Amino acid sequence: MTVLDASVALKWFVEDEPLVDEARTVLDAIGEDPAPYAIPELFMNELLAVLARLPGANAERVQKALDLVESLGLARIGNGHELLAAAAGFACDWGLSGYDAVYVALASLTSGVWLTADARAAAKVRRKGLVRLLGRAASR
Repeated sequence: MTVLDASVALKWFVEDEPLVDEARTVLDAIGEDPAPYAIPELFMNELLAVLARLPGANAERVQKALDLVESLGLARIGNGHELLAAAAGFACDWGLSGYDAVYVALASLTSGVWLTADARAAAKVRRKGLVRLLGRAASR
């Protein structure tokens, strides 16, 4: 399972971001087969928060972007007890934000990998194979 970070999806909607081509390759792969991808429930909230602050943002553009993401058929995983307990451990033990810890916890619980564009957060993940930085071929 690949747990998709909002930092990757944001690049689908912003032309001048680094690694836009790599992010769009992920979007194409999801379009072909969304089954190997999942997002935590907070993903849509994070995406909304950033999209709404972009220059030129308006409600119509933001909603169109959110609609596109919702149409992809990504598995959305809620904040159950097991997920939050694992996230608390990752946040406290590795110094991750609570948000990033939820992504890592979901990857851990699904025996998957967290795909992120956030190099600083990825560097805090101490378990080999649990995170992949967008643009890097192999997991660290």
